[in-house]
Amino acid sequence: MAEQKFFGAAQELRTKLSESVNAGKNPLEIILEIAELVGEMSGEETFRETIREQILSIYGLALGDKFILDDELAAVKARLEKISAAYENPAFTEEEHIRIGYAIESHKSEIERLERLKNA
Repeated sequence: MAEQKFFGAAQELRTKLSESVNAGKNPLEIILEIAELVGEMSGEETFRETIREQILSIYGLALGDKFILDDELAAVKARLEKISAAYENPAFTEEEHIRIGYAIESHKSEIERLERLKNA
């Protein structure tokens, strides 16, 4: 039974890899997709994010790969949008609004930094 389960998982990985290569996807995108599948299969939900952070550090920040920098830029912009919406919520105290304001400024600075790296 265990061999059957392993074969099914291996077949799923082979199929996903083959489809992604044939579709001409960016190799880093393929790695992230495979990491997501491996994480699901192993029950380690955070595996994709761990691999993504490693890719961002090496390929994005150190080597300037546009794909991963675009991915990170989109993630930071999405967080900024959510934080900005939260800032408008009157249920937060003044102190909480100040902290949220710092987070907004931090995200704006990170967006500028990522855009500079992307355009370098």
